[in-house]
Amino acid sequence: MSSKQTTTTSSTPVTIKMTDQINPTTPRQMTTRLQIYNGDFFSTTPVTPYTTDTNIRPPSNANPTTTLHPRPKSRLSWTESPADQHKTTKKPGVCKDTVASISEPAQQNSYGLSDGAWMKDARGHGKVIYLTNGHYGNSLLEFRDMDTFKSGQASNTYNLPYDFTGTGHVVFNGAFFYNRAFSRDVIRFDLRRRFVSAWTTLHDAILEEQTHRTETEVEFAVDESGLWLLYPALDTEGFHQEVILLIHLHHRDLQPIQTFRTGLRRGLYGNTFLVCGVLYGVDSMERRYANVTYAFDTHTLTHTVPSLAFTNMHTHTSQVSYNPLDKKLYAWDGGHQMNYDVIFAY
Repeated sequence: MSSKQTTTTSSTPVTIKMTDQINPTTPRQMTTRLQIYNGDFFSTTPVTPYTTDTNIRPPSNANPTTTLHPRPKSRLSWTESPADQHKTTKKPGVCKDTVASISEPAQQNSYGLSDGAWMKDARGHGKVIYLTNGHYGNSLLEFRDMDTFKSGQASNTYNLPYDFTGTGHVVFNGAFFYNRAFSRDVIRFDLRRRFVSAWTTLHDAILEEQTHRTETEVEFAVDESGLWLLYPALDTEGFHQEVILLIHLHHRDLQPIQTFRTGLRRGLYGNTFLVCGVLYGVDSMERRYANVTYAFDTHTLTHTVPSLAFTNMHTHTSQVSYNPLDKKLYAWDGGHQMNYDVIFAY
């Protein structure tokens, strides 16, 4: 995930509530406090997680007759086979570890433009690699494994019905999740059936002027507990200032489970990634020797400054995402595809 300071516009804010239940209509109040760390984040004020009243509706030019279909009981990708599957050391959704450090990056390939995103399906249990090339586009490439990726021969191409923008996409449970270009819409695209199976509009999002947007502002993430979304919005419960929201989502319909106000600010961090329910912020995407200088724990609602070393080998890391299956970070650094090992404390 990546971010830089931009000119923003705001839409009508939504009513914000909080819940820790899957049903977002049952509220429960919880508060904590946000600490000042070197002047980079919030001053000490109450912080309340809440659920956004985000309404499911199609993009403005979407076909209103589109209907949802049940998830197919089959392999998540047509290129995957049982031989591709590997064992995981933990059950999905179970995580008790604390990140101790991030390894030096290992370059896996050099492919494409300076901006892009590459990833694996965190629920796919396979070797299949997915890739988007550039900041805008309408194609998702699929490679059977690392060898075919290095050969540059895609095994499959998905032509998306709506263009994507940014590099904050993920593939999760057989679907591609992305921000529709020039809009506040986020989309779930079913890879097997090749159609938009869910979408929602982020009415409270504060985004750069659409015709000038050059940085990733709406970003998906995946960890052991499922699908998440990060984006800037208007904080209607505080001082009506901009805040970066982190939302835990139902992956089938994009409905919110629980929402948190983080201590991040646009322009004060380079990339983010989520591990075991903890959001980490890297202070630069262009400085070679950067640091992870922010962490927000969604379990304890605490904010800390971990100070973990992070190397941007080619000094233009436009994407960082975590895969809970192999416990690695996937990064796109100036047209080079990198992996980092996440080293846990225990």
